[in-house]
Amino acid sequence: MVFRIIYSATFIRRYFQQDSSSFSFHSCLPGGWTILLFSSAATLISEKVFLDRDNFLPTSCIHFFIGFTCFCIASFVIYRRERSFINKVVRFREHSD
Repeated sequence: MVFRIIYSATFIRRYFQQDSSSFSFHSCLPGGWTILLFSSAATLISEKVFLDRDNFLPTSCIHFFIGFTCFCIASFVIYRRERSFINKVVRFREHSD
């Protein structure tokens, strides 16, 4: 599967370089990808630190709230940075009927 992804990425890059030399995969990432990466790391750390398999219910609530907080922050940041794209998608969906 990894080789398939690498092959596809190479094909896409070569295909778009024919039309313009300014294509990069970095521009395909959402606006808050670093926040998403940090929130994923924070959630993994909270799983290792707080989540106890023997005392699952109380510790899972703590882990859940940390993950939910990270999700809300990441969603807010991505929405703020990608608002114009989201509005275009919504307008496109409204006019598709």
